[in-house]
Amino acid sequence: MDFALAGALAGLKELLLLLFTYDMSCQYIAHLLDHFKERFPDLVPLIERIKLLLPKMHMLAHKEFCQIVYALCYTWGTGMTTGESVEQPWAELNQARVTTREMSLGSRHDALNDMFNYWNWQKAENLGMYSLSRAMRVW
Repeated sequence: MDFALAGALAGLKELLLLLFTYDMSCQYIAHLLDHFKERFPDLVPLIERIKLLLPKMHMLAHKEFCQIVYALCYTWGTGMTTGESVEQPWAELNQARVTTREMSLGSRHDALNDMFNYWNWQKAENLGMYSLSRAMRVW
């Protein structure tokens, strides 16, 4: 997980604040700074500014303390964010394993890339209506 996070953070050192949701934020943050001091010392200033939060669907699996400290709803700037948007296409994309199982690695990579691109295109296409529906719920 540290290597994935370091790769995602590369080149983002100018960010003043970074909000990051992870299913086990309360456990992961315990040694995050120590891990980065050891493995990625150049990213330590950014890690010190990171705010780890729990996605809303995973809140009830945590202790009450974690539900309060790592809650999106109590964090400035998160609005109505759920922190779950990355996981939303999984149910649909899990079906791709049947169609891509016998493909070569290159073909499988291309097929999965096309599926993720289509998901992102649909998300961008529907962003206006989605934003309007969220705003209507607030007002």
